[in-house]
Amino acid sequence: MSGDLLAALIEHRARDRMGLKNDFTFQHRLCHDLESLIWVVIYAMMVRRRKLLADTDQNQSELFQVVLNLCWGVHSYTHLWCNHNNMIGAGCSVRYKTVETLWFTEQLEAAFFRAAMRLVRGQAHDGEAITYESLCALLEKYIQLATEAKDFAVTSK
Repeated sequence: MSGDLLAALIEHRARDRMGLKNDFTFQHRLCHDLESLIWVVIYAMMVRRRKLLADTDQNQSELFQVVLNLCWGVHSYTHLWCNHNNMIGAGCSVRYKTVETLWFTEQLEAAFFRAAMRLVRGQAHDGEAITYESLCALLEKYIQLATEAKDFAVTSK
């Protein structure tokens, strides 16, 4: 779910609880769907990592499940919004190494996560809406890098 939609839902619920006039006037746009797609891809990457760990190291898999629960195991819009903001902050901070050491130990996945979080941050903080073109450029770049890495691994053996 996009950050803008989460924020609107949080505000709507707060106004409702306070008994204030409460028309939900959120204007859904394509950029919100594109951001949501990024979150789905990030979630799928983390679930994939958990599955890979489950196949190789059950203890690490269980520890990584804690990470998944911290990032995604929420029961309210507010918690999800906060978790999204924490993930954006982690992805955009060069000092925050948990991205590479725990979340995405494959270099290319970590780089994709960081680039995706910068794109989401641009929409959330700078008002630069995610466009179809910007999302395609992000995906094409990392698909190409992954293809080149795979080709290099195959030819260098």
